[in-house]
Amino acid sequence: MIELIPYIVAFLLSSVIVFFVHPYLVKFALWKNIVDKPNARRLNRVPVPVLGGVGVFLGFIVALYTLAAMMDIQLPDIYIVLLVLMMGVGLVDDVRDLSPYAKFSIQILAALLLYFLCDLRIDNLYGIFGLYEVPMSVSFPLTLVVCVGLINSINLIDGIDGLSSGYSIVASLLFGGWAYVFGNRINLLMSCSLIGALIPFFIYNVFGKKYKMFIGDAGSHLLGIVFCIMTLNTIDSPVSPEIEVALIPFSFAVLSHPIMDTLRVMTMRICNGKSPFLADKSHLHHALVGRGFSHLSTTLVIIGLNLAVVAIWAFCFQQGMSATAQLLVAVASATLCIILPYPLLVKMKC
Repeated sequence: MIELIPYIVAFLLSSVIVFFVHPYLVKFALWKNIVDKPNARRLNRVPVPVLGGVGVFLGFIVALYTLAAMMDIQLPDIYIVLLVLMMGVGLVDDVRDLSPYAKFSIQILAALLLYFLCDLRIDNLYGIFGLYEVPMSVSFPLTLVVCVGLINSINLIDGIDGLSSGYSIVASLLFGGWAYVFGNRINLLMSCSLIGALIPFFIYNVFGKKYKMFIGDAGSHLLGIVFCIMTLNTIDSPVSPEIEVALIPFSFAVLSHPIMDTLRVMTMRICNGKSPFLADKSHLHHALVGRGFSHLSTTLVIIGLNLAVVAIWAFCFQQGMSATAQLLVAVASATLCIILPYPLLVKMKC
């Protein structure tokens, strides 16, 4: 079993850093007018500082690399490049509003770096639809679609107080728990460092008044690339054949809310003749808030729905179902728990 004390230290270190840095970032954002201003598609009624992702980045990166050095965990050099790149492009967007296509291009670059320089790729489907090792002609586009889609999906759920950070805390707990059981030290360290950085931000974001701040694109892009790394590390874990059939279904179940909600929203936009990147209020969290749920209760409902998908997957895994059956049940349960509630809520509103 993995000795947990260093990972607890990583959690505490990132928490302390974010707790103390956050108020200074709020003051700086207000001074430089780096704020999220109210408009027709936003839910905030007053300008809110939007540099929360910078604080999360600082806490996460310091804890991750400090403890990695102390524990002799070899992190690929390209990780720091990816983390800085994605936080940086998000920060520029927070300050100057990048076009969706500029962000999309940087996201593709990040996926290419993961594939070619980190050797993180989906090249084995572990029996899903009878497929095991797949050639580069399949692995390459599949990995790019998964990575770019995941980065965007995490970005798109960041629409209310606490949702992206609260969901990410729970997802990190799940990935971290898996990493602990199966000895993945990098994922466990990343999970603990990220959870520690997100908890104080979540408290400031949801309950703060004087120091309330949004995580911004800098934070959501950082979360997106971290989950790309943890997901690909999980799928590539050296585990027994009995466990490897669960690698992809487990990862999908953990990430089911951002994936399925984004797929539904983008499909709706395309069907209505609009750009899939056009911002609107068609996410599940918008529907819940429209029905009178608070931001916190909406976050808890969505996390609960995502955990329901994970629980259904876990039951299937315990029953010894095949990789294909596990994935199909996870997709079906995600459709039921994440896609179906939106039209029901909209009809109820009418």
